[in-house]
Amino acid sequence: MAEVEVDIETGHVKILRYVVMHDCGNVINPMVVEGQVVGGVIHGVGNAFFERMLYDDQAQPVSTNFGEYLLPLATDSPTVEVLHMTTPSPLNPLGLKGAGEGGTIPAIAALLSAVENALAPFGVHIAEAPITPERIVALIGEAARGRTR
Repeated sequence: MAEVEVDIETGHVKILRYVVMHDCGNVINPMVVEGQVVGGVIHGVGNAFFERMLYDDQAQPVSTNFGEYLLPLATDSPTVEVLHMTTPSPLNPLGLKGAGEGGTIPAIAALLSAVENALAPFGVHIAEAPITPERIVALIGEAARGRTR
């Protein structure tokens, strides 16, 4: 669950709250699992708001360094509330399941849906990622022009 605040003038997104419910079966080392899940969420923040590979007309990458391929910083990272649901796997004697994917996979959808929900009064629909501040402002403008026609 993601809760965000969007500045409609600048397009800046602030993540106010992020909660993830995770089930990796029996938790052997809670600190490691917490780190994997939180790290996965931050990876999803990058997918949602920063990381974009661009190519030229010859299909050659133009995002070739970290000045062009942006990653989230600590200041972009929300506090992540991790809740564990424990349903042991019947497929192994320890009842373990994977732990790393639980934060990553749903994060982009949760974050972009939260932004779209925040912008619902403007009629904005988000169908791309990452969604940059510039693109958010453009989508608000496009939606406003569509309402005045």
